[in-house]
Amino acid sequence: MGFTLANLVAVILIVGSEAIVVFPRINDLIKNHRLNNVAQEVWQDMHRARLLAIKDKGTIRVEFDHDSYKVVRAATGEVAFRRNLNVDYPDVILSTTAVRGRITFDRTGTAEGNTTEIEIEGPTGTRRFTILATGKIGGLP
Repeated sequence: MGFTLANLVAVILIVGSEAIVVFPRINDLIKNHRLNNVAQEVWQDMHRARLLAIKDKGTIRVEFDHDSYKVVRAATGEVAFRRNLNVDYPDVILSTTAVRGRITFDRTGTAEGNTTEIEIEGPTGTRRFTILATGKIGGLP
């Protein structure tokens, strides 16, 4: 008693056909997870910038440039931190409605201007969150 060649071929064909169906879904799941990760990183960095303004009792600017941004202490021009999304997430596009491509938090944590929307677009969709003039960062995670 054993397996015949026909039995083995049948099993391989069944497993192979299921793998063809499942693999694209797993790939999309991974891409979607990466999009969620980058959106949360940007969201957390905006919180970090706001809290830095409160802690330093000064003005902090977040300056956006295509797929990267930097957080700058306005008084000195010192870059507190920066993130280049293209390094870890090359398939992601970052855009914002911020005037002149920057968000400014004052010493109380309020944001200059109107509500700003930040959008992160990836191969499986788009994630958005807003920064209100009060400094409240809504939306994600």
